[in-house]
Amino acid sequence: MRGKPLEGGSLFHGRYRILSTLGRGSFASVYLARDTEWKGNLVAVKEISTEGFSEQEFREMNAQFLQEAAFMMRLEHPGLPQVVEFFAEKSRYYLVMEWIAGKTMHEQIHVKGPATEDEVVDWGLQICEVLGYLHSRDPYPVLLGDLKPSNVMITYDGKVKVIDFGVARYLAPSQNPRTFAMVSPGFSPPEKYSKFDCDLRGDIYSLGATLYWAMTRTPLEKFRFQIPPLRRLCPDAHPWLEALLARCLEIEPARRWVRVSAVREELEKLRDQKKDQQTRVASRTGDILDELYRYKHGRL
Repeated sequence: MRGKPLEGGSLFHGRYRILSTLGRGSFASVYLARDTEWKGNLVAVKEISTEGFSEQEFREMNAQFLQEAAFMMRLEHPGLPQVVEFFAEKSRYYLVMEWIAGKTMHEQIHVKGPATEDEVVDWGLQICEVLGYLHSRDPYPVLLGDLKPSNVMITYDGKVKVIDFGVARYLAPSQNPRTFAMVSPGFSPPEKYSKFDCDLRGDIYSLGATLYWAMTRTPLEKFRFQIPPLRRLCPDAHPWLEALLARCLEIEPARRWVRVSAVREELEKLRDQKKDQQTRVASRTGDILDELYRYKHGRL
């Protein structure tokens, strides 16, 4: 990133005590800080530098930053990070959010390996709650537009938070139906690469791709949208989950789930079915152990 970074221990913007650097990129950095005006809570300070940008690059970055900040300031949901404030200083923009203690789904799976089926179902249900909230905003639904493992945080107690609203937008009738030109290979729906509209079913495709990747850790872009059935890569996967993800990942939007609430309902059925099976197995195991105990002591 261009320019001098914020120094550890310094008081920034008269409010944020910089503690450490969480990450640095070519034009953005994220710092961990303590908010001296918000009960000393930890926050993440996202800094975006436009130094050396052309006029066109500056306009694009300015629009993207203001859009992300404006979206997040209006939204309030347990599965979304709370925004404290956003502001600009000279050629740099700052977005201050609550600090999320955890790792991105991408980081966690690269460290621990593919997620279990129970984890995938749990994460899927939580992401569905967030998407359901966004898709039901008034007066117009919000299209997230860039759901992927690196934009999903998993806290240390297993809670999911969806981050990064850089390409989100309202689906207002008066707006251009095309989303921001940026795509995420393997996770963006096929229609986002073409001239066709990308509606809420685009988020459903990205949800399916994210959960599929979490369970297989396989780069989906290599399949060129011809993604094989889940059980070809994970033979022990539940057929119900395989069918659910296959419908999310249909190439034609019309063949996908229409509403994320339908995906959530299917995941809930799968979760409940698995719980019933576990309960029956535990009960049967208890019966067998009881019979063995009575048999053993009956012979003594």
